[in-house]
Amino acid sequence: MKHSGLYLSGIRLMSQSAVCFSLMALCVKCVSGELPPIEIVFFRSFFGMLLVLPFLFRGQASFWGAEHGKLIARGVSGCLALLLHFYTIAKMELGMAIMLNYTAPIFAVILSIFFLNERPSPTLFFLILMSFTGVVLLTSHYGMSWRPEVWLALLSSVFAAIAYVSIRTIKHRESPFTIIFYFTLISTLASLFFTRGWKWPGLGASFLLTGVVIFSFYGQLWMTTAIRRAPAYLVTPFSYLHPVLSFGYGWLLWGEMITRNTVLGILLIIASGCLISYLETRKRAFKEPIPASLSNESCL
Repeated sequence: MKHSGLYLSGIRLMSQSAVCFSLMALCVKCVSGELPPIEIVFFRSFFGMLLVLPFLFRGQASFWGAEHGKLIARGVSGCLALLLHFYTIAKMELGMAIMLNYTAPIFAVILSIFFLNERPSPTLFFLILMSFTGVVLLTSHYGMSWRPEVWLALLSSVFAAIAYVSIRTIKHRESPFTIIFYFTLISTLASLFFTRGWKWPGLGASFLLTGVVIFSFYGQLWMTTAIRRAPAYLVTPFSYLHPVLSFGYGWLLWGEMITRNTVLGILLIIASGCLISYLETRKRAFKEPIPASLSNESCL
């Protein structure tokens, strides 16, 4: 397949991935009225682990890997990010919770300064500032005293960024399946341990939980494949279809407000995220490349 065909395929797959992740978030929002977020995390993680087990049994990857400390750090940070993300989806407007989660690449750049000894250019610092300006505009209808859920959504992004940076430090030594196995195993055990007063899902909730598992699996699969087929800077903009669709679901189903400041905040976060992806991709082109399946693995 020619480059143009591969690139178009990557764009199509990333768009499909964004739709899947948006439907996953919609299912989480709907089922959260019946089940607490920590139980949703359990079902998402447990069945996600079952889906990755066949790849491990076939001998394509190691169960336990070599860099146990980094794999555990990735698993714990990913688990915390997932729990906070599902909690904020349950408690906040759907589009707002998703859009705030998309600030994770910004925090990843900041963390890379301290943990990877990277030196961002002045342009990157400007883009970070632009993204946080977008966050302020996005949450401006809450007033100056932000609701706790806003801070928890940003904290979710921080943990997602920690997971991303830990993946980058692992580099070539671990299979993506091993990384995902640690993440799903730790999330399953942690959510089961901290669950109090277990509530079994009814038929409708079971249907929605099935949607959470299936949509997250295919969203992950198609996103990873998209990054393998086309440069990250080319397909990254299409991943932002996820928060845009989520705002649309919120507006149609729950009458969630979309103001001029909200739109401007969305545009600033999307623009800064796309430009950071472009600059980071171009920078790494001059260094040893990190496998796409690792460097672009979803933290959730």
